[in-house]
Amino acid sequence: MKLFAIDLDGTLLNEEAKISKVNADAIRKAQLQGIQVTIATGRAAYDAWIKLEEAGLVAPVIGANGATVHDAQRRQLTSTPMDRSETFEVLSWLRQNDFYYEVMTDRAIYSPQNGHQLLAVEMDRLLSANPDISLNTLLHAAEKQYEQTGHTRIPSYEDIPLDVEIYNVLCFSFDQDKLNRGRERYRDFPGLNMVISSDRNFEVEHKDASKGNALRYLADYLSIPMKEAAAVGDSYNDISMLTMVGKGIAMGNAHDDIKAVCSEVTLTNVENGVAHTLLNILDQLPKPTL
Repeated sequence: MKLFAIDLDGTLLNEEAKISKVNADAIRKAQLQGIQVTIATGRAAYDAWIKLEEAGLVAPVIGANGATVHDAQRRQLTSTPMDRSETFEVLSWLRQNDFYYEVMTDRAIYSPQNGHQLLAVEMDRLLSANPDISLNTLLHAAEKQYEQTGHTRIPSYEDIPLDVEIYNVLCFSFDQDKLNRGRERYRDFPGLNMVISSDRNFEVEHKDASKGNALRYLADYLSIPMKEAAAVGDSYNDISMLTMVGKGIAMGNAHDDIKAVCSEVTLTNVENGVAHTLLNILDQLPKPTL
């Protein structure tokens, strides 16, 4: 195994959205043994770099669900941006249907100024209809969206600067019916790729942007065959890379659909599942002869 791709949320990050020391040490051990380790995340590259810095790690980053690829020195190797007019058509529909959205670009993550109010209204409706649901659980889900690096609130999507590259649009909702309508609308939408990275979201991006395509680009750049790559993840936006590599590994906390397409299942993200599977891979490597 020469290349190992790791998702962040629900995979490498624990319940505190941190990279544990156990996982960080396993990654460093793999790197010292010559394995190329890359992050492959739906987050922006500049957000992933913060997570890596906190853990004292340096690695290439596949960001924005495959719309960007940066090397370990943070040089952009390639990008697959959305067409601005197509993006604005999506955003127009989202605004008409009162969706909270985030537009990921090379400069910032843009979200509407009334975004908090939109989610507050949805939370209130959900709690009224389902009093057994924990308010803290809903607040935690909303706060997870706000905690990413680079958030900038704007009055309208028309205020997104003209000179930025747009990588994807994330839509988040506590209204399951509304969420399902959005997913169905963009599931097979011409020119766009729709992925799901959590129970309460969907994301749209360029039709050629995916973690799998980006990982294949990085593997080619590093002259590593995909059959000598492995990937680990937990959600639907990981399927493209999990099914392209020689070894696809699902987290113990992954959806059953994700486990079904993988050859192995490791421990959960709170049990340091990444370290568990990475150390197992290292143990299976040929030992150097003296």
